[in-house]
Amino acid sequence: MKFLSIVSAALLAVSLFSCKTAQQPAAPAAPITSVSVDGDPMLLGRISRKALSEGSYAAWFNAEYNGYTVNAGALAGREADLKKVDIEIFMGTWCSDSQREVPRFYKILDQLGISEKRVVIIAVDDHPDRRKTSPGGEEKGKNIEYVPTFIVKKDGVELGRIIESPQRSLEADMAGFLSK
Repeated sequence: MKFLSIVSAALLAVSLFSCKTAQQPAAPAAPITSVSVDGDPMLLGRISRKALSEGSYAAWFNAEYNGYTVNAGALAGREADLKKVDIEIFMGTWCSDSQREVPRFYKILDQLGISEKRVVIIAVDDHPDRRKTSPGGEEKGKNIEYVPTFIVKKDGVELGRIIESPQRSLEADMAGFLSK
């Protein structure tokens, strides 16, 4: 009887562990490395900041990041609001506008202490047959025509977007979205 209780407890523990493991979300797939129309290295799919700040992309990412001066005054008093939004960035590692704006955006986040966990970056293709698409189709239904496109959302509702380059500055445009 004691043996059956121990075996039952062990089986219950294994089944509980198995259920917890099965419920955890799968890790995102690694970005796809490809070659742009111009023959440059290109990332596709969901990517991380680390993928941009290292390797083939580090030269432009780090130069733009380090050279940018954040206008923190434009977002003064909005830091708490900014911590409550989610941002989707559609970019091309092959695109000069993306190479300029995405590092600047990360500098703003860093200076204001905003978590990168609120940001999703999707790298899109430049091939004429697949222009502005990603392997996972994340762009579908989002009207992505130009990159970068920053989509700022709160509670799943779009507050605004910055397309290609900001109207005033990244900071001022984001402050405008947060005041809605």
